[in-house]
Amino acid sequence: MFRLYALLCAGCWLLLQTRGNAQSRLFSQAIGGGLLAGSNYLGGGLVYSPRLNFFCFSDHSALSIGANIGLGTTINDNYNSNTGGNSTSIFMTNVPFLLTWNFGNAATNKACTKWGCFAGAGYGFQNASRGVEYIDDEETTTNQVHVSGLVLSAGFRLPVENHSLGIRVTYLFNNNRYNPDITGITGIGIDYNIGVKIHCAR
Repeated sequence: MFRLYALLCAGCWLLLQTRGNAQSRLFSQAIGGGLLAGSNYLGGGLVYSPRLNFFCFSDHSALSIGANIGLGTTINDNYNSNTGGNSTSIFMTNVPFLLTWNFGNAATNKACTKWGCFAGAGYGFQNASRGVEYIDDEETTTNQVHVSGLVLSAGFRLPVENHSLGIRVTYLFNNNRYNPDITGITGIGIDYNIGVKIHCAR
């Protein structure tokens, strides 16, 4: 399963990289980190966010498709009676695919503005493990986390010297029945927008 996710993420990155290299205005990327929290679950890791601006209203406003590829670990995975006292895998993946409207700072690589914002929606999934005290007979509580469904994302971008940082908030709704006790996964992160300059040469 991990190999499938790794191949999917690598394919998305290669596709966006290939399309984006032809014209820098169309391709944007960011790297950062974040925390993810749900019912009896806490995880964190690194996030790579490539996106393709498929419709640019201007250098300061664009619609994009992309993904936030999050890879990391479960933070609160602890002793579990059903694993013989051994911790389960701490590996975590969180990948939302998003349609996003970007405005202002980092909307494109040519947007020389100080402040910006973004908002989007799409579909995502979260696979991880978590520490639980027990697993009941009806399996309503399990040490595995498999959440997928609608995801909403929003945030803003701000200048730090001549660089661009972003603060991102996401919420992944749980639309499957594997973890009925988890209604959703909340994420918050900080991104560094690669190749975005605040002061452009005239």
